[in-house]
Amino acid sequence: MSRLPTSLPNNIELIVHPSAVPVAYHPVINTVVPLIGDIQPDISLHLGVAEGRTYFAVEQTSQKNVYSLISDIDGQYFEDEEGDQIWGDQPERLSTALDLETVVADWQNRTSEFSWPPWLGSSLRSTALAPSGPVNVRLHDGSLDMQTEDVRWSDNVGIYLCAFIYYASMVEMSRSSVAKQRDTAFMHVPLLQEEEELQLGVDVTIELVQSLVASWRAQRAGGEA
Repeated sequence: MSRLPTSLPNNIELIVHPSAVPVAYHPVINTVVPLIGDIQPDISLHLGVAEGRTYFAVEQTSQKNVYSLISDIDGQYFEDEEGDQIWGDQPERLSTALDLETVVADWQNRTSEFSWPPWLGSSLRSTALAPSGPVNVRLHDGSLDMQTEDVRWSDNVGIYLCAFIYYASMVEMSRSSVAKQRDTAFMHVPLLQEEEELQLGVDVTIELVQSLVASWRAQRAGGEA
């Protein structure tokens, strides 16, 4: 995250948190909730590492009251009673208000000419490091196939801290942001270590931000029409 620029073309300002948020329940609540309240961003984007995955993915939903099963890095749990106190008026599952299908279609095309490390390749790519060209894969019902590309739609955020921070962010955005909407996204990234991989992560994130903003602006323009 610290490698991201503070601004992008198309009049986009990035406010990047200066350090990684600890993988711990209560520090997340103590950091994310006031941060969104203070900044009131148009879009909130969170990143988390999904070790073992070989693709980037934006997640659709998250849920509450499942965090008492796994302790965090401090050995602490987040009990259901705590969740009820903070989120008692919220449904069990929340989905982002952003149009992720449109976002991912645009994101896939924006990254279609990227060169990917040998271990990071879709099932459609026969040659590692070869650009794939514009996305044109469709299912029988006409929708985009989101499951076979290096950047994807997903609905598998899990039940640990990634799910926790995503749910907390969606709730807080609906309460504190200017639009009072869940304009929040969570991107899972593979474990990136080498310099080339890290730069790829920055480039993929930048293109996701561009896609998110383009879709968000279109949604707002449609709502105001």
